[in-house]
Amino acid sequence: MKQDKLLEIYNNKDFDILRQYYVASRYFKVVKEFYKDIQDGKASERNFFENTITTFKEVKKPKGDPDFVSPSGSRYWYTDEGVIRGSNHWGNGVANCDWSLARKNGKNIYGLSYKSPKNFNKELFGYSDWSDFIFKARLHYINDKPIISSFKNTVGHDLIKVDGKTYQRQLVEVFEEV
Repeated sequence: MKQDKLLEIYNNKDFDILRQYYVASRYFKVVKEFYKDIQDGKASERNFFENTITTFKEVKKPKGDPDFVSPSGSRYWYTDEGVIRGSNHWGNGVANCDWSLARKNGKNIYGLSYKSPKNFNKELFGYSDWSDFIFKARLHYINDKPIISSFKNTVGHDLIKVDGKTYQRQLVEVFEEV
């Protein structure tokens, strides 16, 4: 999808709808539906961890060493079709992602609130297809040009590629007088 079409869809969204759901399960479902039509590209091991939402399905621990271990200790095994995640925290607010876990017992883990994951004493494992990830699109301004982030232009952690150039998001502390 072209950037101008993504920008048009994005600008016509009512983001206040996302702020009214404090129950984690309801928030998760609304967010998933909200971003469904602002998708460009497909998740991969290079971008699935950057502002996404999906439901992992509980699986057994995979054999072999993980392909990646996050700073929080979550472990990831990549396949051609998707990713297996082993972690002791699941739900809304996993870094900047919303990753629920559909348990084999029929219960879903959405987190403690709309922005706080649920922590466990043991590691639980889940699998999600790359095609099941939804990117929570964001508006950026790069060289004063509005850009909607997507799977297609997100090329790593805090990295976005625009017009053949890669840019890194910088966090800036802003201080206001109180």
